[in-house]
Amino acid sequence: MKTINVAVIGFGFMGKTHTYGYQTIPLFYEPDFQVRLAAVCASRYQNALAAKERYGFAHAAHDLDEILSLPDIDVIDICTPNALHTEAILKALDAKKHIYCEKPVACGPQETARILAHPNLNSVTTQTVFNNRFTPAAKLAKEFMTQERLGRILSFRAHMIMPSNVDAQKPMRWRNSRQTAGGGVLYDLGAHVMDMLTWLAGPVASVYTKNQTAYATRPDETGRPVPVDTDDASYSIITLSNGAVGTAEANKLATGTNTDLYIEIHGEKGALKLDFMDPNWLYFYDAQDPHPGYKKIETVQKYPAGTDFPPARHPMGWIRAHADCLYEFLHAVSENRPATPSLQDGLYVQKLLDAMYQSAQENREITL
Repeated sequence: MKTINVAVIGFGFMGKTHTYGYQTIPLFYEPDFQVRLAAVCASRYQNALAAKERYGFAHAAHDLDEILSLPDIDVIDICTPNALHTEAILKALDAKKHIYCEKPVACGPQETARILAHPNLNSVTTQTVFNNRFTPAAKLAKEFMTQERLGRILSFRAHMIMPSNVDAQKPMRWRNSRQTAGGGVLYDLGAHVMDMLTWLAGPVASVYTKNQTAYATRPDETGRPVPVDTDDASYSIITLSNGAVGTAEANKLATGTNTDLYIEIHGEKGALKLDFMDPNWLYFYDAQDPHPGYKKIETVQKYPAGTDFPPARHPMGWIRAHADCLYEFLHAVSENRPATPSLQDGLYVQKLLDAMYQSAQENREITL
């Protein structure tokens, strides 16, 4: 059985989430490959040591260079703050390692161009962590869109909203700083919104965006107020290449929400709704039905790839889609083929996000 040796770079919340995926994949899928947690590094070496002891990594490293010097690394899994993604990607490509990278892939057009120009980009398997594609309801929605069940797309609305920046006294974190995050909520949540929208409804023709920062300062770890240079919310009017027009919102000022991702698409022949707070169902409207109305289609854990653990009738959870996303990547690595969504797919979304920032800065519609 083939062994895939994985190194996780960065071990905060997402590093732990990915490690969960690696450890549970044999239970979910019984694959014809096995995963070895070969190495881990973190911003603080003691955190890497703790991860090694707690989760069974073979090696705790001080940095990515040390990891790349090891003889048995196949995959670089990038979970660092956004501003460090590009450097890690380029080093991994130099070493011809497979890459699994959190969104956003890059920070700005120049970084996007550098990655796209790398000669080894198409020589390895890469994947962007757009985990929301991997819920059963999203997979069924994609099937309906491929079958053109909605007909010509006319309008849509999409948002990902949460309340995490409502409190003015919440201390500064790396996501509140452009130096470490590259951008604000538009990079953090907007990446998911724009990936789901374009994956289902098609590419973008133009964007018009307004961003919002609720508080000019936040306290640092000592309580001293420091400037906030990232956006807390972003609101866009999007025109797709197929002529459909709609709205996209990414918002961390939404009091009363949790992590609400919602996609609604309207066409000449029907409509569909995906509500990730209600993840066990896809809502579909057939305008040609003699008794029209939204049909609530159960999806629970019915993955097209097929798995009997947990049983398909059991309710869906957020972290389950992360495991499925990761399995698609590892399966592609084991078969030496491209994975989807690739880094190129992630960089297309990055291009959209940067156009939205340009629109907000220049207060005009940006054509792509």
